[in-house]
Order: sequence, then C-alpha cells, then structure tokens
Amino acid sequence: MNKFAAVMLALLLGACSTLDYKKPQISVSDIQPGKTTLFEQNFDLTLRVKNPNDVALKAKGLQFDLNVGGERLGSGVSGKPLSIPAMGEGLVSLQLTTSLPAWLRQLGNLSRNDGKIAYEIQGRFLGVPGLGDVPFKSGGEWALPGGK
Repeated sequence: MNKFAAVMLALLLGACSTLDYKKPQISVSDIQPGKTTLFEQNFDLTLRVKNPNDVALKAKGLQFDLNVGGERLGSGVSGKPLSIPAMGEGLVSLQLTTSLPAWLRQLGNLSRNDGKIAYEIQGRFLGVPGLGDVPFKSGGEWALPGGK
C-alpha cells in the first residue's frame, strides 16, 4: 500500500506543478519564399516563441495552421525537437505549405480589405514532457504594400 501512496503523491505533485503553467507566446518573425510549383507553394517560416514559465519548454515537434482573412491558407508540421529556455525566447524555423486553391480564396479577401489583412496562427507543441501537447494561438494584422 505504501508504494501506491507514493505513486499517487508523485502524480498529485506533478499535476499541481502544471496548474501554474502559462501558454507560450508565438509571433511570426519572418517568412521567405521557398520552392514553389503552380499547385503548391512552400515558404520558410520563422516563429518567435516566448516562454513565460520558469522551466524550459521542450517539445518533440510542432504542428500549425495559418489562417489569413478568416480562411485557412496553409499548414506545417515539424518533428524536429525544440527547446526554449525558461523565461526566455527562441526562434523556430518551419516550412509552411500552401496550395493554389487556398490562394484563390484569398483573392476575395484582398478585394475587401483596407490595406490590412488579419492573420492567425494556431497549433500545438507536440510531446511536451509532463504536459502532452500544448496548444498555442496568436494573431495580428499585416499591412499590404500600397495599402491605405
């Protein structure tokens, strides 16, 4: 019975330490064109990840979707392990893949804007020890060249 109590206590203490966990803050740092074909476009996307926690953020990978103007434009996934220091930040390089139909849907959004277009990036850090998958969501506006 003592072993069972010790295991339960360890699980309880581990659960309590995650109650104080704050979600990482994500922003788009850079986006550069990559290999492109008519039907599929690839971009090198760099995300800035800020870790407001007092423990390092270590993940087995990352999955995300990029929505622009309320429509899904593209997505990406990486199985490359990452580590963001406690109370620190780091850059994560990923590949964003889009398609011709997604860009065609964006044409309508471009005609209805005032020189700015809203974006949202949402996804998950995969396989974070003790937490599993940790979701994130961030957004903002991009000013378009020649916009008002």
